Amino acid sequence: MDLAPESYTLSNFIEACKNPEKFKHELKKRYGDVNKRLFYRKYGRPTNVMDADWDNLLLLDACRFDYLSKYNSIGGELDAAVSVASTSNEFMEKTFAGETFHDTVYVSANGFSHQLEGGTFHEFVSTYPESQRDVLDSELYRNYRPGIVREKAVEAYERHPDKRLLVHFMQPHGPYFGPKAETLRERLRTDYGLEFSAWKSDADVTSRSEGMVYLMDAAEAGYVSTDELQEVYVENLKLVLEHVERLLERLDGKTVITSDHGELLGETTNLYSRLTGDRYEHPGYVWTPELRLVPWLVVPSEHRRDIVAEAPVDRDDVDEDVVEDHLRALGYQS
Repeated sequence: MDLAPESYTLSNFIEACKNPEKFKHELKKRYGDVNKRLFYRKYGRPTNVMDADWDNLLLLDACRFDYLSKYNSIGGELDAAVSVASTSNEFMEKTFAGETFHDTVYVSANGFSHQLEGGTFHEFVSTYPESQRDVLDSELYRNYRPGIVREKAVEAYERHPDKRLLVHFMQPHGPYFGPKAETLRERLRTDYGLEFSAWKSDADVTSRSEGMVYLMDAAEAGYVSTDELQEVYVENLKLVLEHVERLLERLDGKTVITSDHGELLGETTNLYSRLTGDRYEHPGYVWTPELRLVPWLVVPSEHRRDIVAEAPVDRDDVDEDVVEDHLRALGYQS
């Protein structure tokens, strides 16, 4: 019995030996195809968040179920859900692409959301600037601080009290904020001369830190321990939860807190990491609990909003260079 696909030939094998990255890519693909079916059997099928019952949906980017269940400070009924994706662009493609949600206002700090077609939502609100002239490179990362997202979410809710509100916070996704993260970055600057392109005040990156955007890159390179990385991840999870609590004080209606995907934080217990060597971040189209099990925290409310769908309002165009810089600051582009 021939277990190898027809595409697996001797010439392909020789080519893979010459280029290990191609072999690794194929391994990821085949692993994903098989493991998806096994994942469905164990955990159930993915949740389409837009089909669920809510007035406010708060997405915490890269938030894992196991971490939120341990550190959650918000009252409500917490369960685990299976995400449709293991990275943001995959999540948006499978959730929003080709659909219209004219009963929903989407406030987002995620650069991939700008790539959605105009008119997908009643209103789309981004937290990053409309043109490169509006922001210095060294200040780009500030546009996805949770406080800015919260403020724009409140403004959108007050403009559209009869619409569902979808709010996409970037935390606990890196680059990381907070005193622990800054202390760790300072140690890496002092001890190893590392600089991180998302946090530099100029465009130059030292040769040693070439390609390093944030602390997870340093962990991948061996400069940061798994424990240290997990500590700053928790720091940013707690940070965003503080702003979520403040936002909930301003909103009425039923709220669900969830995520677009999870995060690999140095574990070696899952088969994917053992096969590929990938222990950090969130590669696309991968089926592991760390990447696919996300929180589903339902915060009840005595009042539900009367939601109506209306024609979308025009959105301001954002310079493509700004979007690319934003994604680069998040580690998605080199």
